[in-house]
Amino acid sequence: MIFKRRDKRLTLGRLKEYFLPKKGWKRALEYIVHRLKRIPDSPHKISVGVSMGIFASFTPLYGLHFLLAGVLAYIFNGNILAAIIGTFILNPVTWPVITSISVNLGQVIMGRSLSDFETFLDQFVGIGKSILLGLGSVLSGTSPDWSRPENFWNEIFLPYLIGGTILGLLAGLISYFICRPVIYAYKIARKKKKFKRVTRTKKIERNSLNEQY
Repeated sequence: MIFKRRDKRLTLGRLKEYFLPKKGWKRALEYIVHRLKRIPDSPHKISVGVSMGIFASFTPLYGLHFLLAGVLAYIFNGNILAAIIGTFILNPVTWPVITSISVNLGQVIMGRSLSDFETFLDQFVGIGKSILLGLGSVLSGTSPDWSRPENFWNEIFLPYLIGGTILGLLAGLISYFICRPVIYAYKIARKKKKFKRVTRTKKIERNSLNEQY
């Protein structure tokens, strides 16, 4: 094949690069911040968008974070692109931390016993298999067993939803007050730099005309 890779990458190598990109997470974070600063919108709208994206990332609605962030940004008059970028706070590095703290906080509020991250992971994997088996039972005409999804809802999802909502609101609020002055200062500095460049160009052109006459 014309576009086939010459070097076959191992699955382990792909997994390592997923968690530790070649350019590093620091480089990725710098790029995200750079993109946020250059969005053509007011610092307030950009910051609102970022806070909505961060809030969405704390919810257990995997696969819907982009959509939820965009809808919330639209409702609260924030920048939708900034909201989508804000969801990247949830990544392979932060996901175990955010998930564990959110679920444990919800379990404390609900008076449930605390679970560790391995339990969360087993529950998430198990619920997927249970749903597929249940759907298969429905299609085959047999009675499905929905006991595991019900336990997952009560023990993991509901605590995650409660704890994630609280932490998401807090993280979103903090991010707004951090992002707004930073983006504002960047845009002011960029305008000053542009003004100086334009002024310098006009001065050069004016001197050139004077020399001609």
